[in-house]
This record gives sequence, structure tokens and C-alpha cells, in this order.
Amino acid sequence: MLQLITSLVLLMLTTVFANVQAGTWKTGTTSSSNGLNDYRIYIPDNMPKGHKPALVVMLHGCDQNAEDFAKGSHIEQLAEKEKFIALFPEQNIMSNAMRCWNWYLPAYNSRYGESQSIMSMVDSMIEKYNIDSENVFAGGMSAGASMVSILGNCYPERFKALASNDGTQYYATATGMDFIDVVMKGATITSAVAAKTGFECSKFVENKPKQMPMVIFYGLNSPLMSPIHATQIEDEMKDFNDYLDNGKKDNSNVKSKAVVTVAPTKTSYGYKLYTTTNNDNQVFIERYMIDNLGHDWSGGVSGVKYNDSKGPDATALMIKFFKKFGL
Repeated sequence: MLQLITSLVLLMLTTVFANVQAGTWKTGTTSSSNGLNDYRIYIPDNMPKGHKPALVVMLHGCDQNAEDFAKGSHIEQLAEKEKFIALFPEQNIMSNAMRCWNWYLPAYNSRYGESQSIMSMVDSMIEKYNIDSENVFAGGMSAGASMVSILGNCYPERFKALASNDGTQYYATATGMDFIDVVMKGATITSAVAAKTGFECSKFVENKPKQMPMVIFYGLNSPLMSPIHATQIEDEMKDFNDYLDNGKKDNSNVKSKAVVTVAPTKTSYGYKLYTTTNNDNQVFIERYMIDNLGHDWSGGVSGVKYNDSKGPDATALMIKFFKKFGL
């Protein structure tokens, strides 16, 4: 009997402790010139008094919604630890029957359309939750990762760093008509042209940053997205960062590249990590090429579609990367 009572007390204490530590998921809808978009947002518990939290914007892939991506990424655990807010915008099914963000439409590779809707939602959350507007980050999966590339190129003044898992470079197609070939074989626009177009996308913005860091994840066993996209994203971001530095493409702020090979373990796939440094010897681009990973969020929650629990843990690595840039 004593053992039973002790067990019950411990269970009650554990439950109370879990409730105290757990933050809050909230849902809502925002309206913009591009229509309505639902969202999920995670607010950590016990936010320090006077603390203006950072915001991490997470964009889901095709055949997903905000809830799927939120569950799979298990980001609330890191949000609790680091005290940032996580926002998951959701594509309107009226805009795309598969809930894909329409990254392949040339008109949307701009500061208008869906990117503008996402930024309108970000602004709404900044005001509503007293978020630090100078400390906003974005990560995405598949079509969401492609939209992250658009946000980073066209709204560089709004983001501190980016993360892409199985996406495409900015401006991957000039027409949108060849998007299936682009997905399977790679972008039809060169990285140099895409980067110049990206720099011009925000040409009237006065307070552009000097660099736009990005971490890239790609599965080498994806049946859908060609791994060539990973190097195209990296090359486009190198050129884009070159423009950000001084407005010219002159290799002024891309210093060196290194490769680290990590062997597989019982709990994680092996991978190669490619890193690019700037003139201050700071790594500002990371590219993980992950053995045996399919078209999934690396290290995601098992049982949630488009997630592979056998890491490396993309969410943890993404947050680790973002912390180097102010998260």
C-alpha cells in the first residue's frame, strides 16, 4: 500500500511539474491582400520578465499543414529551453490543393503574394506577443523551404538567418511551367542569375544586412527532390551574400569551404557537413548531405508524415545555428 501511495504521489508531482513547464499552443487566422491563412504558434512558459522573445517562422511542405510540421519538428522543446516563440503559418487549400507554397510562380518570387502574406502574419505576431522584430528567423521543409529562400532573398532586412530542408534555391524557374522537372532535376536558373535577381528584389530596402546566413539539410535518398538542389541553394546564397556585402559580385565576403564527414551510428544516419566562412572566419553557411535520408525532416518525430526520426536532428542543429546569429 505504501508503495502504491508513493507511486501515485510521484505521478501527481510529475504531472504538475510537466504542466508548469509546458508552454501553450495557440491557433488563429490572419488576413492579407492574398487571402486568409491559418497558423499555429507556440508560446513558452515562464518567459523572463521584460524579455522580448525571438521568433522562429516554420513553413510546412506540400501535403502537410501547420500542425503536421509542428508535431514533426518537436520545436516546442527547444522553444521552452531557449525562450523563443515558434510560428507555423499554414497555406490556404484554396491557394494550392496540396497546400504547397507556390514558390515556382515567378510572380511570387517577390515581395508580393504569399511572401507578403507571411510577412503580414509575422508583423501581426510581433505586435501581439511583444516579439523582438530584430530577431526573426525562418526555416522550412520542401515547398516551405523554397518559400524560405524567397523570404531571405526578398526580405533580407527582416531575417537574421534561414534554414532549408529539401527545398530549392530562390528563383529556381523563370516560367513555373517546368516546375516538375525543376523538382526532379534541379533549378533551370543559374545561381548567379538567381542571386542577382534576389538582390534586386529588395533593391529599394535601405537597411539590408551585410550577410544572410543559412543552414541547409538534404537527404541523399529522396525519391522526389534531387540532391543537386542543396548545392544550388548553397551557391545562390554565396552569391547573394556577396551582393549583400557591398552591392557587387566580387567574392568579397566568401573566404573558404571545409568538409566534415560524420559516420553513421545506431541512432543517426551518417552525413557530410560542408561549411563556408566569411572574411571574419565565421561559418555562415552550413550544408548537411545526409546518407539514406528520404524526403523527410531529419530527426523528426516518428509516425508523423515526412519525418524521419533517425537523425541528425535538423531542429536542434537549426536552433544551434540560429543561436550563433542572435537567437
